[in-house]
Amino acid sequence: MAAVDIEECGVRLHARRIGIIGAGAAGLAAARVFAEENATSNNDTPPFVITVLERNNAVGGVWRYTPNSVCHYNVPQPDSSALRQKFDERCPETGGFPTPIYDELSTNLPTDVMQFPDVPFPAPTDEFPSHTEVLKYIEAYAQSKVLTHPIDLRLNTQVSNVEFHPQRSLWTCDVRDLISEHNQTLEFDAVLVCTGRVSHPYIPDVSGINELALSRPGLVIHAKEYRRASEFQDQTVLVVGGAASATDIARQLSYTACQVHTSTADASQADADARDPRMTPEMGAGCNPSRPLCRHLRIKEFTQTHVHFVDGTSIPMPDTIIYATGYICTFPFISQVEPVKGAPKPDHQLLSDGDIDGIPNLYKFLVLAYNPLLAILGVPNKVVPFPMYEYQATYLAHLYQGHIQLPPFDQMLDHARSDLEGPRPFIMGFKQVAYMNDLIDCVGDHQSRLGHVPDHWVKSRLHCVEQRKQRLGY
Repeated sequence: MAAVDIEECGVRLHARRIGIIGAGAAGLAAARVFAEENATSNNDTPPFVITVLERNNAVGGVWRYTPNSVCHYNVPQPDSSALRQKFDERCPETGGFPTPIYDELSTNLPTDVMQFPDVPFPAPTDEFPSHTEVLKYIEAYAQSKVLTHPIDLRLNTQVSNVEFHPQRSLWTCDVRDLISEHNQTLEFDAVLVCTGRVSHPYIPDVSGINELALSRPGLVIHAKEYRRASEFQDQTVLVVGGAASATDIARQLSYTACQVHTSTADASQADADARDPRMTPEMGAGCNPSRPLCRHLRIKEFTQTHVHFVDGTSIPMPDTIIYATGYICTFPFISQVEPVKGAPKPDHQLLSDGDIDGIPNLYKFLVLAYNPLLAILGVPNKVVPFPMYEYQATYLAHLYQGHIQLPPFDQMLDHARSDLEGPRPFIMGFKQVAYMNDLIDCVGDHQSRLGHVPDHWVKSRLHCVEQRKQRLGY
C-alpha cells in the first residue's frame, strides 16, 4: 500500500511496488533508474519491487519492426471515441504488434543527441542510424543496464485494465498472458505508463472522407501502415501532414510514384509551423529532382472523384492517400482514475478520453495532479525522447522514495492547467532542455548520475537538421 502524506506545505509519497507498462525505451529507462536507486539508497529505505509488463515478445517498443502488419482504425479517427480496439494485430512473421517503423527509416537525430546520457551508440554506428541499429542499441541497453538488476520482466503480457482503489491506496492491473491465455490481477503502489504515443492513428474528420473510405477500401491509409515505397510504384499518392514522417515518406515515394502530392494544415506549416525546425527536415528536401512534389494547403473536402483544398484548387482522386498526421494520445486500458485520499476530484478524469495533443491534469507533464501515484512518461511531443525518459524516471524514483515534496493538490492542478494554455501545449521542442534541468533541480542532492543538460548536447541538438543535410543530403 502506498503512503500519501499530506504535510503542511505539500504532499509526500512513498511507493514500493512499481508497475511499469511497456518495455520500450521509456519502460527500460524507468526500470534502470528505479533499480539503480535500490542499489544506492541506504538500508533504512525499503527497496523498490519492479515489474515491467510488455505485450510484445521482446523489448524495444516502437523500434521493433513488423514487416507486414494490418492495423485496425476508423477513417476518420479524430479522437479516442472513434478507436477500434480488441483486435489481434500481431504480425505473423515476427509475432510482434505493429509499429510505425518502415523499411528505410533512419533517425532525424544524430547518435550523440539521441543516445541515453551515459550510453553511447557503439562504433561503427551511422551518425543517423537505421531503425535496425536503434533496436540493437536498445536491446544492448536492456542487457547491460536493466536486466542485470532484479527486475520482473514479463513479455507477452497484455494489460487490459488499470484501476486505482483509494481506500487501499493501491492499483490493480488486469493482465493476460498471450501465450498461455492465463488472466491475472496484479497489485502495485504506483504505476508508470511507458507505452508511448504512437499506437492509435489520428485521422482528422474532413467532409466526405468517411464516404470515400467506405466506397473505396484501402484508398485512405495511415502512415503507421506504410512500409516501403516500392508498393506505390507508378501511383499518384497524396501525403497528408507536414512533420517528420510526412516529409520522409514523401521523399521516398518521389522515387517510385509517378506523382506525389502533399497537403499541410496551412501556409505557415509548409515552412515552419509549430514543429521544431531544428528537428524536422524541410518538406521536399532530398526528393527526386525529376519528380518534384506538388504541394497543397489543407484539404477542404473529398468527393468520389476529386480532392478539394481550402485555397480553391483541386486534384483528381489519387491512387492512395497516406495520412501522416500523428497519433491520438490515449490509454484505453485506463478509464476513470480516482483521486488519492485528500485530493480534489477534477472535472476531467478519463485518461482513455484523449486527442492528438495529450492528457490533461499532468503536473510537470508527468504525474497525475490529483493522483500522483500514476505517471505517464513521454507525453511531451517534438522532443529527443531517450534522455528525457531517464530524467523523468529519475524524478519519479525520488518522488516515490519520499525525497521530493510535491505542492498541495490544488496548486498541482493549477500548474497543470496553466501548462495547457496556448495552442498545442504538449509540443515542447527546444524547451526540453529547461524541462529536464527543472526535473533534476527538484531531485537536488539525492542523486549524482544525471546533472544539468551538458552544453555540448545543447549545441548538437541545435544543429540536427544541418548535420543531417551535410551527412545525407536532406
